[in-house]
Amino acid sequence: MARTTTWLMSLLLAAGSQAQTVVSTTVPGKPAFGIEVIVRTAQNFHRAQDVQRFVEQAAKNGVQTISLLVKQDEDGPIASGRAFYRSEIAPSARGYEQFDVLQAMLDAAHARQIRVRAWMPQFHDQVAATTHPAWQMMSAKKGQVRAFTGSNQKEFFVDPLNPEVQAYELSLIREVVAKYPVDGLMLDWIRFDDYNMDLGDATRAKYQALHGIDPLTLDFSKPGAALAQWNDFRTDGLADYVRQVRSAVPTVMEIGVYLLPPEFVEVGQDAGKFNASVTTLSPMCYFLDWGFPLEWFWSSCLASTVQKAGQAGIAPAVDANLSDAQYAAMLEHMRRDFPQIKTIAWFQHEAWTPALMARVAAISKR
Repeated sequence: MARTTTWLMSLLLAAGSQAQTVVSTTVPGKPAFGIEVIVRTAQNFHRAQDVQRFVEQAAKNGVQTISLLVKQDEDGPIASGRAFYRSEIAPSARGYEQFDVLQAMLDAAHARQIRVRAWMPQFHDQVAATTHPAWQMMSAKKGQVRAFTGSNQKEFFVDPLNPEVQAYELSLIREVVAKYPVDGLMLDWIRFDDYNMDLGDATRAKYQALHGIDPLTLDFSKPGAALAQWNDFRTDGLADYVRQVRSAVPTVMEIGVYLLPPEFVEVGQDAGKFNASVTTLSPMCYFLDWGFPLEWFWSSCLASTVQKAGQAGIAPAVDANLSDAQYAAMLEHMRRDFPQIKTIAWFQHEAWTPALMARVAAISKR
């Protein structure tokens, strides 16, 4: 979910200091928002009892949907790409070799009529990158091509446009859908990190065949028609991959995608190209993390997504540790300006506590 993990974690912790206790009931004439919680596995679940307690709190507070991380997204104590379910393809996350978190969550949540979506990061994948070095995302710097290893810390990406990479990530999606009765998928990390990637041989050759230009010769710091054409090529490639996901799962299965803010054009995401393949667009509207003012939440993050959503629904991902005043303004604008938004996807990077669960439930009913 993060653009720069260390930066995001520090900002989330700082934002948490603003949290206040909320006591609220549904206000007459103001419909409550549906509640989705985005849940990181290693921070919350180490045994089946943890799952059971979490689901009990979710049911108590009216949570309708749990988006559960089933494949590690960030690089840290657990490598990105490791599985929190019984995979025959990807290795298990360390400490979870005997604990199938996804099955435990499905058993507990479905017994309480709570939906479970499998949150599956895609191209931020240390397992794939280290097992297949040729799959690594390649970047250009001063005319030289090298494997991209992160902007501010060591990270592992694979080339989103490589057919072998796509086939591998699709195999994991098919595995989860075939083995588990999940209620949907939430795709994440379907992106690049900047304009100067992917510059692998196959992608360069494909672009040169289409446009007669070796992308390595582009000035990635200079906006203009050439850079826009390169970015369109990449956004088209990502959109084609999302279409492949749509074709790989049952037609009735819901698919959502977490999106970076529209200002980050350089990562190659375009909600307008994803919308026909997904059920839900979930823009990550973490204004504090990105250094934007509060007004940006509705004037840019929501407004831009609504403009490009087409028939797809919108469930903005919102930091669960903001102030009462910030939430009051956000909800006012959502109800007044974006009545099509019915659900808030609440994100907590660390452990969900009963108090935090109760707080977001109260806020959703304001």
